[in-house]
Amino acid sequence: MSLKPKKVQFENEQPDFLRDAKNLEWTVGNITLDSSKLTEGQVIKGGTAVFKNTESDLFELVQASTPETMTAPVLTGHAVKIEDVQVNEEVSALRKASVYEELLTGVTNNFKKATQGFIAYDR
Repeated sequence: MSLKPKKVQFENEQPDFLRDAKNLEWTVGNITLDSSKLTEGQVIKGGTAVFKNTESDLFELVQASTPETMTAPVLTGHAVKIEDVQVNEEVSALRKASVYEELLTGVTNNFKKATQGFIAYDR
């Protein structure tokens, strides 16, 4: 675990993928991504679908094979670059929101089923 403070620069007050700021529900604190399952230099964009791996307690990217029974499905709140695969990155995350589906990354039908009633997808 890295205890070095990291500056995160936000370009917008509200992420582009949000339809509006009404009824937003952010996770308490940030989520921790499992960097060992990512590649060095990879950028995880804001609005990327992730879920919690119950064995490691770290968040991973949603894949086509991820079942709809996934634990804690959320969308990342801002972009983060993986600098080192040995250091897990933290990122803000949304549990409930109205979003533009075409601006999201990695959203599958199973992710939509898992977030039904929490995330409203607008086209």
